[in-house]
Amino acid sequence: MNRILKAAALLLFLSPPVLAGTVSPTPIPGDDKETGSVSAAPNVTRTKSMGVAIYRSINTAKMNLMIENYIEVPIQVTLMNENKEVLHAEKVGKRLKKYWRKFDMETMKDGLYTFEVSDGFTKITKAFRLETQKVEVKQPARFVSLLNE
Repeated sequence: MNRILKAAALLLFLSPPVLAGTVSPTPIPGDDKETGSVSAAPNVTRTKSMGVAIYRSINTAKMNLMIENYIEVPIQVTLMNENKEVLHAEKVGKRLKKYWRKFDMETMKDGLYTFEVSDGFTKITKAFRLETQKVEVKQPARFVSLLNE
């Protein structure tokens, strides 16, 4: 048993160069290969200074905003409606590496909304549309009536 563990440890020790390329499909911040903006999904944007993701909570009207601060700079977060009116503004401190906030959109009117995330040099905007689906109630074509005789 001891011999098997030693063989497995030796195999793992020798294999990292083979596995190194499969760990992360996106470049590491500050890496030479990183150029401009890299996206893993349509709702994720990465730059050299920060990563921003936005997604909706399942079966709710809540929007999640996640930010990774790669370099220590303050970040400004702004939520605006389609008329560019500021609905929420917040400054995230430079020492906070990860930021996550849930926004309840239940009481908001239908329309286009935009999150704007800026570190002073780079600005990332994430837009989303809020719509209320109309539910159509179908009336039956025929009625059945019971008669008491």
